[in-house]
Amino acid sequence: MKFIAKKIGGSPALVLVESGIYRKTSNGCYYERTQVRGKRTWRSLNTNNLKHAREEYHRRRAGLVKMEKIAPVFVGKVIRKYQADEFPDQHRQKRPARMYALEKRNCENLLKFWERLPVEEVTLANCDRYHDWRCKKVKRGDGHRAVDLDLNTLSNAFYWACRCELVKSNPLATRTRYCTEKHVRHCRETMPTDADQLHALARIFFEERGYRSAVLGWQVLIEAMTGLRTCEALQLRVDAAPYQAGWITPDGKSLCVCRAKGQQNVNPFVQIHSGLRLALDGLFAWKAKHFPKSPWYFPSAIDDEAPVTSAALARALIRASKDIGKKITSHGMRAFYVTVRRSHGINDAQIAFELGHTTGGTTVAAVYGGVPPHWLAGEGPKMSWLPTIASPAWESISSGLKEPPNPAQSSDAPAKCPPQASTACSGASPEQDCPAKGPNGVQSCPSRRKSSGQPPCVITNNSLISLPTPPFSNN
Repeated sequence: MKFIAKKIGGSPALVLVESGIYRKTSNGCYYERTQVRGKRTWRSLNTNNLKHAREEYHRRRAGLVKMEKIAPVFVGKVIRKYQADEFPDQHRQKRPARMYALEKRNCENLLKFWERLPVEEVTLANCDRYHDWRCKKVKRGDGHRAVDLDLNTLSNAFYWACRCELVKSNPLATRTRYCTEKHVRHCRETMPTDADQLHALARIFFEERGYRSAVLGWQVLIEAMTGLRTCEALQLRVDAAPYQAGWITPDGKSLCVCRAKGQQNVNPFVQIHSGLRLALDGLFAWKAKHFPKSPWYFPSAIDDEAPVTSAALARALIRASKDIGKKITSHGMRAFYVTVRRSHGINDAQIAFELGHTTGGTTVAAVYGGVPPHWLAGEGPKMSWLPTIASPAWESISSGLKEPPNPAQSSDAPAKCPPQASTACSGASPEQDCPAKGPNGVQSCPSRRKSSGQPPCVITNNSLISLPTPPFSNN
């Protein structure tokens, strides 16, 4: 006996052939009546033959249906998809140049291990195997931080693959971190102890031969006195338009900067305190003399149109730390700024705003550590930006730098003082050397080897500081 199924919601009429099996009247295909996610529906048995339909129906009821074999997705495909789309962030925007280069490098490291592994095999056990494999190849450090950075990039790749419907989930969303707090060396441990050590460090660069080292000396001082990161300091320009990095407000009290890590809208200015004012005056005077064509605060000695490279200071500090007797890093200058501000009784919330943080002092307390209780009451040592046992570091430039030869000279003989130079040295006799430094930072050329002619003397008027007294006096 045959029964005709009623039309439900516009469904085609189906004829009940036997228990659970129906035949569609329009094409003769057989269907079963089943439940999917709690709802009754029709599902095809994929045949017009009743015998085959009966066998398929009983297989499904017995749970013996063969699943379709799906080709596995390999981790290499996930990583290469991330590479092909140029490492987008969570907002689908292009990453900054520094993060872009870091993600690109990490992907190259990941492909060497994860290329042929299926996505289903991305487990904690395989992460441990990658950790062991990667640590053997690390040349500096123990490798824990390097592995965390690599796996963070792999997690970003899986996150992007989920959005592209390449995989269904991110297996590294709850991964384990290998670099713990006991392995982290905070930047407060690699900062100058005080202003005397800071200026001693800058003096090492100023006294080295060549202008490239002097640029790094200025960079050390400005970073320590502003709390800027290296990538932020290298964006400063002397020809900056209003509200661009390097622009100084008309009242001379604030310096406009460009914050990194999306912190530009928090506080795009740095206060120009007395120590920073003197350092900027010295920097501008030195730059106008040696790099007049470069628009950058810290110009490259190779290319006038570019600043020094981001890694130049880090490499130079490794070399200079041997002379100081302590490891000092570029980010340690940021910790020095925090320490000086804390010594004046400034609270962490205010310092966080000055650094561009949005955490209200939480990050400052976690990264730079605590302070003695009496500092918070305004009874701190009130550390200075300038040295107390020696002169500022920039006063040693004239004795350490070698003047470039005059293009008009055809020999290596030292330059002669022009006729008017002898009268400008406040009555000094023609046979005397000009002093290397005036009381307010005005510098002359360093003394040369003795010769039969008149000693060299070059007088500059590049100082931005008002001169209450004559720049030179009699010896």
